[in-house]
Amino acid sequence: MELRHLRYFVSVAQYLNYSEASRRLHVAQPAISQTILDLEEELGVKLLLRTKRSVQMTAAGTIFLREAQEILRHANEAQRLARRAARGEVGALGIGFFGAASAPILPGLAQAYRRKFPDVELRLFELNPDQQLAAFDEGRIHLGFTRSLPPDRRAEFEEELVYTDRLFIALPRTHALAKKNSSA
Repeated sequence: MELRHLRYFVSVAQYLNYSEASRRLHVAQPAISQTILDLEEELGVKLLLRTKRSVQMTAAGTIFLREAQEILRHANEAQRLARRAARGEVGALGIGFFGAASAPILPGLAQAYRRKFPDVELRLFELNPDQQLAAFDEGRIHLGFTRSLPPDRRAEFEEELVYTDRLFIALPRTHALAKKNSSA
């Protein structure tokens, strides 16, 4: 049994008319008739009583209609969810981050992402660069905020510079190195 069988049956049952079902589905009427005959043969029951002037549901057809409609609803929902997942709108997103280096930007990005995609579970992992590469290999993370990738792994990833940090040294004024020139 295929979804097509269910769609054709549901349409004929809804309109109690093969011609109208054919018109709505944009399928030739003989194809619909044959598909429903195939479905009835597969099920071993009559779903519809047909005459030249009318179509009526059998008791089996009435019960089968409810179940077929539910199956089609589930199939449509599965299709919708799969498309949303493919667009990154549902599911889970594992993010690796390198502690202090990500602190200035990651909280704001995570909040904005959660607002835009509330049905995606964010999983944050504080990992050093080597741990992030291992997490990618294991499928635990999908993106990482890290230092530059090692040359032997660069071809596997898309990289984009998102933040530049400045690093300072701080010494007490009384320390012996405080008097030295920083460029030395």
